[in-house]
Amino acid sequence: MNLSNKDLLLIQQTIEESPISRASMKENIIDHLSCVVEFKMTNGWDFEEAFSDALHEFAPNGLREIEHETYLLLNIKTITMKKLTYLSGLVFSIIGIAGVTAYFFRMPGRNELLITGFGGILLIFLPLLLFLRQQVAKTSFERRKDRVAIVSFLIFSLGGILKGIHVPSANEALILGVAVFAFGYLPMLFLKMYRESIAG
Repeated sequence: MNLSNKDLLLIQQTIEESPISRASMKENIIDHLSCVVEFKMTNGWDFEEAFSDALHEFAPNGLREIEHETYLLLNIKTITMKKLTYLSGLVFSIIGIAGVTAYFFRMPGRNELLITGFGGILLIFLPLLLFLRQQVAKTSFERRKDRVAIVSFLIFSLGGILKGIHVPSANEALILGVAVFAFGYLPMLFLKMYRESIAG
């Protein structure tokens, strides 16, 4: 049994009013539900019952969950990369801070902690962050801001490693890294926030 125009319009209206935001997904769901409802109606179901049952079978926990699951499936690599990046940043930052703290208190193992923490930031976290940030479309100002932040992390991490292996210029590298962050990145960040507050 073919669906009437009124039935098709009701299916379309229901999906259009749903929380799903992607137009292509809405079209696919409308096509799928129309076919299922049509099949059920050929087996003796009336439209309301067939549509209600088809909708429940397709999305028992609501249509929003369908979009969320689709997003996860389509972006699983990006999500995994983000988790790995932020986790590595957190772990190596904690190790680096522990190394700095141990250095001030002259505790054993301080050099190993400094080298591991700042080396991990330099060799693992920053490359992952660079790769991740390249995937996001940004303005030229945001790209410059990101570069300044990464350069400051790079110099500071290098300073931490040099401190761990007792190179005399380590303090200068640490100070330069902090200076680039404080006088380069932070003003750009606050300028961006200021512009957004005025625009919004």
